[in-house]
Amino acid sequence: MHPPPPLVAAAPGVIPPTDSRDSDTRRPGSSRTSRVVKKKGELLTENEKKANHIASEQKRRQNIRVGYDQLIQIVPTLTPSQRSEALILQKTVEYIRYLLMEREILEGQVKEAGQ
Repeated sequence: MHPPPPLVAAAPGVIPPTDSRDSDTRRPGSSRTSRVVKKKGELLTENEKKANHIASEQKRRQNIRVGYDQLIQIVPTLTPSQRSEALILQKTVEYIRYLLMEREILEGQVKEAGQ
């Protein structure tokens, strides 16, 4: 196992969580499939349903990519060249465990200082 990463007080360049409905998070060069919206009571055709499904799935995948990109920015042992989702999740779990351990140590120090 690798030594734990250094404690990070603030992670520069971290993008705060956003509501994906408010922003356009497309990657450059990606196409956007627009959803078909009809008036109340009108039914969608099979092609319109398929287009809506494709657009929803593309949006879901893009949101997952954004999440992984944010983890790469936050976790100090990850670099942008590391694109393996399994590796990103593994190192993120290691980093969270490290932060929890650091928190326990700091809480113990505060408790000792208060006595």
